[in-house]
Amino acid sequence: MPAEYLLSVDLGTSHTVAVLVWPDGRTRPLLFDGSPVMSSAVFLDQAGNFHTGRDAERLALTAPERFEPNPKQRISDRTILLGDREVPVTGALAAILGRVARTAVEAVGHLPNAVLTCPAAWSEQRRGALHDAAAQAGYRPVKILTEPVAAAHYYTTRLSHPLQPGQALAVFDFGGGTLDIAVLERRQDGSFGVLADGGLPDLGGLDFDAALVEHIGETVKQREPEIWKRLENPTGASELRNRRELWEEVRAAKEMLSRSSVAPVTVPDMAQSLHLTRGELDQISRPLLSRAVGETQRVLGLTGRRPEHLAGLFLVGGSSRMPMVSKMLHEGLGIAPTVLEQPELPVSEGAALALAGPAPVTPPAQVPSPPVQSPTSPHTSPPVRSGSLPPVTPGTDETVMLRRNSPEKPKRKIPPKWIAIAAVVAVLAIVLPIGWWWLTNPYKQKPFDEELKPVGETIAFAAEGNDGIYEVRAWGDKTLFAYTTASSDASGEELHLRAVDTETGDPLWDADTVMTGAGWDENFYVSEDLVAFSQEVESGGETQYRFYFLDWKDGEIRNTVDSPDRTAARSGDHLVIAPLGGNVFDVYDGDGESVATWPVGNVDESVTLSGWNLVGTPEDLKEPSLLANGNGRAWAVTSDNVVHVYELESGDLVAEKEIEKVDDLYFGWDNLLYVVVDKETGYELNAYDLEDGLSLLDNEVIESDTAAPDKVRYCSETSICVREPVEGETDVYTWRIYDAEEKEVVHVFDDLEYRYMEPLGDRLMVEYYEGDEVHTQIYDNGFDTVGNSLGDAPFHAVDGGSAITWPAPSAFSASTGNVIGLGRDGKRTSLSIGLEVFSCDATETRLACLTPGGMQIYSFRDA
Repeated sequence: MPAEYLLSVDLGTSHTVAVLVWPDGRTRPLLFDGSPVMSSAVFLDQAGNFHTGRDAERLALTAPERFEPNPKQRISDRTILLGDREVPVTGALAAILGRVARTAVEAVGHLPNAVLTCPAAWSEQRRGALHDAAAQAGYRPVKILTEPVAAAHYYTTRLSHPLQPGQALAVFDFGGGTLDIAVLERRQDGSFGVLADGGLPDLGGLDFDAALVEHIGETVKQREPEIWKRLENPTGASELRNRRELWEEVRAAKEMLSRSSVAPVTVPDMAQSLHLTRGELDQISRPLLSRAVGETQRVLGLTGRRPEHLAGLFLVGGSSRMPMVSKMLHEGLGIAPTVLEQPELPVSEGAALALAGPAPVTPPAQVPSPPVQSPTSPHTSPPVRSGSLPPVTPGTDETVMLRRNSPEKPKRKIPPKWIAIAAVVAVLAIVLPIGWWWLTNPYKQKPFDEELKPVGETIAFAAEGNDGIYEVRAWGDKTLFAYTTASSDASGEELHLRAVDTETGDPLWDADTVMTGAGWDENFYVSEDLVAFSQEVESGGETQYRFYFLDWKDGEIRNTVDSPDRTAARSGDHLVIAPLGGNVFDVYDGDGESVATWPVGNVDESVTLSGWNLVGTPEDLKEPSLLANGNGRAWAVTSDNVVHVYELESGDLVAEKEIEKVDDLYFGWDNLLYVVVDKETGYELNAYDLEDGLSLLDNEVIESDTAAPDKVRYCSETSICVREPVEGETDVYTWRIYDAEEKEVVHVFDDLEYRYMEPLGDRLMVEYYEGDEVHTQIYDNGFDTVGNSLGDAPFHAVDGGSAITWPAPSAFSASTGNVIGLGRDGKRTSLSIGLEVFSCDATETRLACLTPGGMQIYSFRDA
């Protein structure tokens, strides 16, 4: 029993709840404006004073720019702009905690010691911000407990649902702004450990409110279009107040529908009220909740346990009270959730119970038993399972024994050493294959850090950039930064180059390599021993392209090579230059020295090079951050419709054959050459074997109403993606997946407005439009979705199991956006909010960026 008062505070995204623990162990929630649930909103007035809760929401109607409804969501931003003042996020959180402190002092005469809660995934930096906010609010040093652990203590103590050591509980925390999910295991000492956590940062009660407002709006728009116009786009304080009242009405109706089948909705300025039914709410909620169910299944899957292995599924957070939440979780998982009448309270009271004293641990049963079934929810009944044990009486340590019809015959005892040996053999039989698979799996998912961290000092620009090139090329432990500035003598512009050690952020050159001129190409070719790029120059009255080869060590020019065309490609540490319209292939090493030269076609007979590229290899999937490396071969099509395949370093001809026309679409991948031949009612997709003299391996006839394909790319070790533009749409495509092993099109992406796709190891990252926003969805090799779609794009694969997105370039000005990591399991890791950059490139562990302040390396995971 505690010897003094204890204050427990759950500062949530949308609401804050606080509970006092009396010296005799009694608990009582604090009341704010007569309610145990206070809005987490803040308002900063002209004098610089914070207002919280309901007062902040009322004042928001007078000056919306001074209002922040969810300061906890802004904790990564560090500051918030409220009106004309930029204030620390900790100041806003301190205002909320200060309101709680004053209420606690009114209740017991002083401010007790306190415990605060936070999400399981919060970093030490975010927890530190919570400590700072509490200190600013006048608290003594506080303890911090994660929200799912607090909920687990409430579940086992206040609800008297004991968990034995080794049993697991899932906590589904569904608040106003976010969904957080965690699976916890009861340890031998009675504490809880988090086995896995996840959630959806963009799904909460506010999203249901928005969907319901939109639903109501369709009716209002038909009956009173002018009223809806004012509600949808308010222009004054009165209209803002009406809009706020509508949202409050809809929220109240949503909550009422958890208790009844019909709820009225009063729309401001409309004479007659509208009605929402439970059926309408369920229909609107189902697609949103399907994401929540999917995320719950994903998080549970990370633990290696099945739903029936859980001892319970506990729903907390205000949005959990919707009956559809329990219903869909029950349908999706097969277990009945536990949800309370006031699901906002368990986290705060659970944290108080956790610190007030250790919860009793139920001793292990004396006979094996299946996992304990989750308690019955008020809205659903648990499924009956045959062969299950009778239930344990809540709040007791009673052991349940199986009854048998007759005593069993005594069994021969096996010596303990043989039992131990058999156990070891059984474990090895399971673990060794799994361990070997994990060690040899080229597409392992590596964890991201909790935030993007600068590596080394920012390297300032030597001069202010112009509207020319901002390029970054990262390769392993080296990064090349390139930018252009106006020339000091008005002779064009200056190209600035600087090499940096990617691991340390230290410059490899003391100063920029500066080259004066114009016509710089934005293609920079880099590898371990290659730095090359080109410039358009005049030579003998003709346009030429001069390729420069630089030294990584000092930035000095090693060599230059002139060519009539800038068409080039990198293969390993070699640069291949083969001008279209010519008939020569040239291969150069990192010193700019010729390695191989061979003719293709015959200029005298007007047989010239019409197209060429490298043949890709599945090894590119394992190290995508190193860009396409190729398998040392190139294909070429000459104007006489003949395809030639060469070994790059030797120039040896591997295969040669007349197969299609020069204006068809060609792509080389994994020793196959794919050719797309346009037809009147679709196209043909032909696959030729490079190892067998370009023999025809397969011919697929594709019937399609879309335009002819304009791109082919690799999608997995054995498949390619063929892109067909959708007529009348910009940047919208149908994608067909052809698998060489199956010798058929195995999937078509055409049910949504698809954009681009990129392989992530053996999975696909697929971009599609949802309205004007681009979302990313991961698909496995069976084309089933993995995790949930993400409102971010594009992601760039950095290894076989993870990808990263950063602010997209915006012409020649800096762009501001977020840096987000993505695992092959669909889990999203926020690394940085509001990063401003011109251009970036990534390795497996580092992000290299040209920022307004200069050149900067960042770390997103350990090297």
